Amino acid sequence: MGVRTVLTRLLPGGGSKVVVECRNCGTSVSPGTEECPDCGEGEFSRYEIPE
Repeated sequence: MGVRTVLTRLLPGGGSKVVVECRNCGTSVSPGTEECPDCGEGEFSRYEIPE
């Protein structure tokens, strides 16, 4: 089961939700973050999940 499927099931409806995660360690961060607070990496995955 993919991340999008799981998050779509867990989040309430209405609009869309943006989830941003560090590609190195998977820590969730705020959109616009330039460096992961846990590992220092600067590459992120962005998921937009319809609600």
